Amino acid sequence: MFFCIDIGNTNTVIGVWNDGALAARWRIETDRSATFDDLTAKLHALLTIAGIERSHIEKIVIGSVVPVWNHTWDRFAREYLGREPLFVGAGTDTGIVLTVENPAEVGADRIANAVAAIERFPQGAIVVDSGTAITVDVVSPDRRYLGGAIMPGILIALEALSARTAKLPRVALDRPPSPLGRSTTTGIQSGMYYGFAGMVDRVVEEIRTEIAFTPRVVATGGLAGSLSQISRCIEEYDRDLTLRGLLLIAKRK
Repeated sequence: MFFCIDIGNTNTVIGVWNDGALAARWRIETDRSATFDDLTAKLHALLTIAGIERSHIEKIVIGSVVPVWNHTWDRFAREYLGREPLFVGAGTDTGIVLTVENPAEVGADRIANAVAAIERFPQGAIVVDSGTAITVDVVSPDRRYLGGAIMPGILIALEALSARTAKLPRVALDRPPSPLGRSTTTGIQSGMYYGFAGMVDRVVEEIRTEIAFTPRVVATGGLAGSLSQISRCIEEYDRDLTLRGLLLIAKRK
């Protein structure tokens, strides 16, 4: 079994792969203050409920964009699971080349997304990852990561709108029944859904003018499922793309 951890700014997604199939998947809060004991207690319970023996875990791979939490996960891997973890970074053998100005700046999640995308779409891919931030990344048919774009995420925008205005409320992130909002709530929801879908579409359209291949556009991330339903450019939604990329990287070792 392969134990894959995608540590994001808001949530951490954990996947246990068994013979190429996702045997278990959990999403927990990224709690930077959580200690080794906190993390071990939580993961022990999840593994026990899923009936997964820690002795069956062969490899552990971690993609993290929250460096302050890495030590806790390193201890968990070594002391609880009894394995040395692989932390994905610019120097990791991933099977792709980072052809950007400073490869060390590329987040582990973006690297994993590119690895999984080019494996699925050898013609090249554009990956839209919607989480705390929205990233758009490009990987070419010759397995080169070319760069991309970074935008504020939908939840960040919602929080800022409520915090910086006197009368606009916090609203649930539900898809509105129509793009024509009939109330303040549905108006905000319309602006978020259709506005962000339009922003992603425009970035993808501009990127397409800069590349000489026809990529497949795939979305992933906690909020990407809804965006993909109304986007004009997103062609597929893969909830587990990042975990799949981490699995492929772990298999190279």
